[in-house]
Amino acid sequence: MKPVLAALLVAVLTAPAAYAKADYHGLPPAGAAAKGASLVAVCAACHGSNGISVSAAYPNLAGQQYNYILKQLENFRSGARKNAIMSTMAMTIPPAKAHANLKDIAAFFSRLTPMWVHPASPAGAAPAAQQIELGRAIYDRGVAGKDIPSCAACHGLGGEGNGPMAIPVLAGQHAAYVVTQLEQFASGARHNSPGHVMHTIARAMNAAQEAAVAAYVRQLDPATTLGIGPKDLRAYAKALAASGAVDRKAAGKPTSAASGAAGAGAAAH
Repeated sequence: MKPVLAALLVAVLTAPAAYAKADYHGLPPAGAAAKGASLVAVCAACHGSNGISVSAAYPNLAGQQYNYILKQLENFRSGARKNAIMSTMAMTIPPAKAHANLKDIAAFFSRLTPMWVHPASPAGAAPAAQQIELGRAIYDRGVAGKDIPSCAACHGLGGEGNGPMAIPVLAGQHAAYVVTQLEQFASGARHNSPGHVMHTIARAMNAAQEAAVAAYVRQLDPATTLGIGPKDLRAYAKALAASGAVDRKAAGKPTSAASGAAGAGAAAH
């Protein structure tokens, strides 16, 4: 393995962990999503009332990882990430103790029907099959000879992201938006990737590779990529509650249903 690629893989594996250790915010506070519903009217102008933007210039936020949205809002406020619109919008959110308002907004969007469930919008020309296959190859396996690691290593095989590591969902995201972010990472216009992992990766990619990966993730669906079982902690908790296992476990009486749900959750991880 080339020394450059080896170093990059170390960065990919360690930078998110370092970020999580220092700044991990955990799960949304109870009731946060409901509170956030009253704070997102202005956000809907660009991101849609259902978290699906009407323009590919703006990202879909429906079902995006809570920690990722929260981190980006904090970064826009601090200047760690800059955008002509969002840098201003983030500053208009009323201040609150422990960034409570930002957490409420992040929780609201994270609980919406995920972006990959919605039909493709805005409509556009369907990508060629060859482009999708190139995107799949890069996303799943990377390009070792060009120091491009697998996207799936951090973003998940189904593009579902990683909540604790604040790594975003890519499945169902607008292709044009994904390409823009890769270009901004490559140019240095965006520089808030932990450990500068995305800068290094984006700079190694050419325009055709960027477009192919963006086209591939646009049509990804974690539900059909990752097999059966809960896909995240929220789904796991819901499965436990539905089986009645939570109350019985609290009483010290685990059941076979609880064991089955736990097994499904372990398999998903």
